[in-house]
Amino acid sequence: MAFDDSHTQSFNLSSSIGSTTRTPILFTQEYEVWALHFEDYVLGIEEHGATIWQAITEETHVHTDTRRVIKTLKEYNNLLVSHTNIPQDEKDKLMCNIKAFRIIRFALQADTLRLVSSCETAKEIWDRLKELYSGDADLEHSIQTTLLSDFRSFAQGSEETLTQTFNRYNHLLSRLLKYNLARTVIEQKVTFLDGLRSEWKAIVSTIKAHEQFKTYTLAKVVGILKSHEKEIISETKATTNLGSLALVAAGKKTAEIDSESDFSDDDLTREDKALMATQDMIAITVTTRITL
Repeated sequence: MAFDDSHTQSFNLSSSIGSTTRTPILFTQEYEVWALHFEDYVLGIEEHGATIWQAITEETHVHTDTRRVIKTLKEYNNLLVSHTNIPQDEKDKLMCNIKAFRIIRFALQADTLRLVSSCETAKEIWDRLKELYSGDADLEHSIQTTLLSDFRSFAQGSEETLTQTFNRYNHLLSRLLKYNLARTVIEQKVTFLDGLRSEWKAIVSTIKAHEQFKTYTLAKVVGILKSHEKEIISETKATTNLGSLALVAAGKKTAEIDSESDFSDDDLTREDKALMATQDMIAITVTTRITL
């Protein structure tokens, strides 16, 4: 099922982006993204792309003398018969009405096309789509608020691998960008590092303190982290095992624990000492192995 969902999402993305030769298809949940790709596609049309885009988004071109809106090829041909002195640039504009109408209809799936079937011009369709699928201002504000909260509280899940965490974070950054909340590179790096689990603390501190940290991209930071993931997993397992042994040993003790303890080194558990030693070893290893 996961594969099917992923495949569908990939297909939707590819179709909504389109290409220089294929009209981007509107998937209504991604209207804003589609609108940007559709604009790129239309303006990229070699012959009269800008005029076609104008017919879609600004105004439907009319015949100067009669003020008629030419909507179909039949109407265009009839006009040429009755008016033989139409300038070429005006002919081109009138033909762009027809091309614009065809292009935007090609971009719509069946259910959406039915909703705009009564529209007679590309501009009418464009306005109707915007009315149907463009984000409501209050809804957008609510989404922005949620996204910012998610960004500020981002944290790695207890069972997540580094790759899974990064993929989830990347998706969050994409949504922030979509809603005009793009974060700076330093914000992206620091928020991701601060959200990692406690076993990454030594490596995170070393990366932040590195003299080249300010030049690192987020991808570079994740690459450094990935190079240490195996040892982190190994050390975490070792620490967990030592902690289990310490608990068993503590259960067998019969001596009383002094309630006035000053928490000296002798009072540290084997687990505490193991964790401290592990963190020190990791910090030394990271400082040595981080590559620029």
